[in-house]
Amino acid sequence: MQYGYFDNENHEYVIERPDVPASWTNYIGVKDLCTVISHNAGGYSFYKTAEHHRITRFRQNGVPLDRPGHYVYIRDDDTGEYWSVSWQPVGKDLSKAKYQCRHGLSYSKFISDYQGIHAEQLLFIPVNDDVELWDVKIKNNNGKKRNLSVFTYVEFSFHHIEIDNQNLQMSLYASGSNYADGVIEYDFFYEPWTYHYFTSNVNPDGYDCVRDKFLGNYRTESNPIAVEQGNCSNSSELGGNHCGSLHKKISLGAVRP
Repeated sequence: MQYGYFDNENHEYVIERPDVPASWTNYIGVKDLCTVISHNAGGYSFYKTAEHHRITRFRQNGVPLDRPGHYVYIRDDDTGEYWSVSWQPVGKDLSKAKYQCRHGLSYSKFISDYQGIHAEQLLFIPVNDDVELWDVKIKNNNGKKRNLSVFTYVEFSFHHIEIDNQNLQMSLYASGSNYADGVIEYDFFYEPWTYHYFTSNVNPDGYDCVRDKFLGNYRTESNPIAVEQGNCSNSSELGGNHCGSLHKKISLGAVRP
């Protein structure tokens, strides 16, 4: 069974069936910062060493497969329906939606077409800068105006894999997050010289820095309460598990013939 093909002209591997039996993974970054990303945008980032400088969290051999990741959610604010630009984590019916992943040389692009909305999420790391950039494009191919919400999501790690997996209680006390002027900052106080941030080039309408506030009780990345309700709770705190989620409301006019 064929799930994808090599695009020799663009030097990409193209996955057109996202329900592959195992993750198809790309490595992004050529110097100190690296992101390991799957065909469904699951994966993690690290600085120099994946063991001791892990930035975002990933659950090896977890169920569901490939969680968490670097996600973009889209919500139709008129109907309440939502989906992700990558097939997972929402996982819309593949008979009703079209998805594509293009793994290139140190970048990955996720493409979706659902309910008349075309969306793209390009992930890459500049050669001389230790930042991961997301270039998100959304186009309304429908015949009417669409009112949408866009949510981002990453889950921050406790840096060291052994601490992340073994010393959970102390780690929960040693982390913190805050938000100011459109920037989410995450600190891990075992290492006061290190912090991470998440921001965008637009002024957000809301944010969440606390994972459990964004996802909600007894929920996963597949059905986060913030996306379902259409609003973040503007959460931050000292202690707990932390994330980077920014919410932006947009209106896209109808496509004219």
